[in-house]
Amino acid sequence: MKRFVLVALLFAASVAGATYFFSKDISLATIYFGEKIRPSLFTGLLTVGTFLLSLKVFIVVKFKETVFDSKEYKERLAALRKVDSSIQHYAQVRNLSAVLFLSIASAIIASACQLTVGLIEKPVAMLFCIAMAAFACAMLLQTLLLIRRILEEWLDHMEFKPNNQ
Repeated sequence: MKRFVLVALLFAASVAGATYFFSKDISLATIYFGEKIRPSLFTGLLTVGTFLLSLKVFIVVKFKETVFDSKEYKERLAALRKVDSSIQHYAQVRNLSAVLFLSIASAIIASACQLTVGLIEKPVAMLFCIAMAAFACAMLLQTLLLIRRILEEWLDHMEFKPNNQ
């Protein structure tokens, strides 16, 4: 979990730093951001955040039922526990739930920042809003990759399932 947040923070700082460094005139960039970019960021982040919020329980419960409660996964887990007894059955579900929560929260908070802090026409406010949006995007991308990894694991289980039931 900490790794997800650290990667997102690093990405956010990099994007804000690159914005500051590559802007020829930071005051013109601030005006451009306020007129052209901020409204789209607000709408996009709010939409993604609320969409994921509505699907969070469905995604987590479906993965739990379909992947982690399957007979094949339990058998594989039993074999893995012989090597490492500290492996928890629902650790990946808990991790997915926590990462989804952080993604949703960061998207909604970043969206709110566009509507509040983004109204301040100062370069620091613009860079903060860009950093918040970049953080939310990084969290969303990492959530997508985590879901992909779980789906691949599930598909591997289904593909090599005995008798291909």
